[in-house]
Amino acid sequence: MALVVDQGNNRLTAMLLLVIALLMVYLLCFHWFILRHVEYGDEIAGLAQQLGRFERVATQRQQYEEQLLALQNRKSDESLFLAGGDFNEAAAGMSERLSQMISTQADDSCQIVSRQPVRPRVQERFEKVTVNVRMRCQIEDLKKVLHALETGIPMVIADEVTVIKPRARRRVRKNEEAPVQTTLDIRFNMSGYLRL
Repeated sequence: MALVVDQGNNRLTAMLLLVIALLMVYLLCFHWFILRHVEYGDEIAGLAQQLGRFERVATQRQQYEEQLLALQNRKSDESLFLAGGDFNEAAAGMSERLSQMISTQADDSCQIVSRQPVRPRVQERFEKVTVNVRMRCQIEDLKKVLHALETGIPMVIADEVTVIKPRARRRVRKNEEAPVQTTLDIRFNMSGYLRL
């Protein structure tokens, strides 16, 4: 009996060996290359999404700049409100500020006679703090104090200003009449607002 090799099996074996050889060549030479390109493709897709988000934000730049400017203006507006957590603290702060203004802007003849905090009768959007002030001062000193008070920060408004000039007294010396410099009696309300 002679063993005859089946030609069909040889061809199938050769095909299987070729496929295995090609698979080995692919795994050894090309598989890492393809995997690396797949990773690069994923990274490129992620970067493209990021770029799309950045471009959307960049198109809204004008809107964000306007919002930032509004926030900065709001912050500067907040400095116009009185410091203090409640009415009494704010009234005391305004009174102290007036005393400092008088000491820096006026001469020694200018003095505060009385200060009285007054609570508002009508509820407003922001709580109003008012202090009734009575003082004696020269007109030039009064102008300096009121100007410094109203142009400073926080914003304080002086209203209902009443200036009363007392009767002038004259001293007579050796037949000369020399007017004595008199101080004015001044009354006004200074008001500011608390942030709620």
